[in-house]
Amino acid sequence: MNTQLCDSGIDPASLVRYIEEQIYTLPGISTHRQTFTILLTGSRAVGQHTSQSDVDLDVLCPPEAYAAVHQASLMAGIIKSRRGFFCPLAGADFHRYFGPEMACPHFSVTPLNVVERQFRDYEDVPLWIWTHARIITDPGGQFARIRDSFQGYPRDVLIRKIKHRCLLADYAGIEMFPLHHSRDDELLPAITALSTMIAELLRFFFLVEGKPYPYMERLMQSARTTALGREFGQHLQHVAELIAGKASPELPAWERLDRGLELLLCADRAPEAARLEEACYAAMKAAGVDPAWVEADFDNIHELLWGELGPVP
Repeated sequence: MNTQLCDSGIDPASLVRYIEEQIYTLPGISTHRQTFTILLTGSRAVGQHTSQSDVDLDVLCPPEAYAAVHQASLMAGIIKSRRGFFCPLAGADFHRYFGPEMACPHFSVTPLNVVERQFRDYEDVPLWIWTHARIITDPGGQFARIRDSFQGYPRDVLIRKIKHRCLLADYAGIEMFPLHHSRDDELLPAITALSTMIAELLRFFFLVEGKPYPYMERLMQSARTTALGREFGQHLQHVAELIAGKASPELPAWERLDRGLELLLCADRAPEAARLEEACYAAMKAAGVDPAWVEADFDNIHELLWGELGPVP
């Protein structure tokens, strides 16, 4: 366990006590140690934590054990949801485990067949979580076998995902942004459009390297591990700061938003946008996307709008 906690900022003895008192006491089964895989996930698993970050644990178990633990925990009032199992530490004394600085620790319980399905269906965010998790305990290697089965996306799946993210980013900037804005009640769709475009570009950065992407909270920071993220992460961060008013706060909101759109999409007016476009085109071609499709750019939008790419992955 000590090796898995290296650089996580978690005291091993405190984690052992938390697991013993909060997880191994769950009702419904008596074989917790032989049944539960326990993973460290979240910011502390990937080294993006601060001293105030919470402790995220995921507990995985066979479906029959999950059903027993879920039903018993529901009856005991430990959880309230009849479908899921999320358990933050109740009460105001949660600091007794990890000290006064850390946020409230919590854990989820998930049946292993759900994890298997997420790998089988190539669900990006779960794949990112599970492949970046640190194993605390894994009886019989039940989780490791599932995780190790992932050898990357099949080519057709990957190309479909790349096309989706590319078109979603373009669609947000071109179709959602109210270019002929005149009223402040149009600020919301404009802000949403630019924020969506940034998020889709960051997801795209992962996929063109054949990697799953994280959930929104980790997206900007984790994207710096990709080649495009290292090159354009600061650029996208600047646009995000324009949206929020942190950058150029002296400008009216619409001027900041228009400038943000230029920096993302208007290659004919902003050199930064031209470099971003060129780099994204090159990355798609390197990933195996048909060059003719890449060059057609937004003319491919019917594939998204007509559902030809299937449901959004």
